[in-house]
Amino acid sequence: MIKRIITIGDSTMQFNNFSKFPQTGWPQALDRFVKVPIINFAKNGRSTKSFIEQGLFNEVLDEVRKDDLVLIEFGHNDLKKADPLRYTEAYGSYQENLKYMAFEIIKKEAKVILLTPVTERKFENGVLVNTHGEYPKAVIDLAIENNLDYIDLFAKTREKVIALGEEKSKSLYMNFESGIYENKISGLDDDTHLRYDGAFMVADCFYKEMKRLNLYPEIFIEISN
Repeated sequence: MIKRIITIGDSTMQFNNFSKFPQTGWPQALDRFVKVPIINFAKNGRSTKSFIEQGLFNEVLDEVRKDDLVLIEFGHNDLKKADPLRYTEAYGSYQENLKYMAFEIIKKEAKVILLTPVTERKFENGVLVNTHGEYPKAVIDLAIENNLDYIDLFAKTREKVIALGEEKSKSLYMNFESGIYENKISGLDDDTHLRYDGAFMVADCFYKEMKRLNLYPEIFIEISN
């Protein structure tokens, strides 16, 4: 029986307080779907490499208990070749780091689900571009090879963004004009980080895939259609 959810990842997952409003990590919307507490260890700007090397993963291991469910989502910063402190190769140290984290957590008798990174909103000539390259597939291949559970958030969130279209999908991201939010002097053109609507969209994708795969159904609130 799962007692808690622990989240590990980057800024698309990080808990944001009022000072960064309206930026919202998607686990901040997940509590609308689950019955169990969520402990969020995600940190802005981290890759699998920097999360481990900066000791953040050790903090996670100190917290993880038997029957926790740990969600791991990285990729946005692992692909940054210009930054040797964060960059990992998709079919190299990225997979190695994810595997290391997953199996260290399993040693603590907790459960793990690997997540592909949330899509970015980058359109070219009306087409949503894949800005994550091989990283989503690397997560899936790693999970299959090691018999680990995974949710393909990249594919599911792409479907949502494409369905909304280039203009309407701005509402999911930190992409807005000036004057909408009192604590934002100027507008932003950020197609990576999420607003609450985007966080809810990702959490909903996660929920629906978990239900489809019948993974840990006991943790979810029953939602009538």
